[in-house]
Amino acid sequence: MAEQGGQGFGSYNGPVDVECDVLVLGGGPGGYSAAFRAADLGLNAVIVERYAALGGVCLNVGCIPSKALLHVAAVMDEVRHLADAGVEFAEPSVNIDKLRGHKEKVIG
Repeated sequence: MAEQGGQGFGSYNGPVDVECDVLVLGGGPGGYSAAFRAADLGLNAVIVERYAALGGVCLNVGCIPSKALLHVAAVMDEVRHLADAGVEFAEPSVNIDKLRGHKEKVIG
């Protein structure tokens, strides 16, 4: 069994001795699906993931966070183009801390 040593979930970085039927490398969409399927079949499955949360690169640092930020940029661009139709707004400004908070809420 893993020696937790007071470390938080997902932060342990030492030797581990675990017996299992299936070892899944990566907790992305394919990895956690494979582990759950193995468990459904009665197998003892273990997921090894480098991040503290499941979801993999796409959810945690790749596609989803990027799309959240790109959506904000697209809305800002659309607002600028509304001036051509007679709808005018003040020039947008970016609060980077709130923008980062928004991105974190999206990946949840």
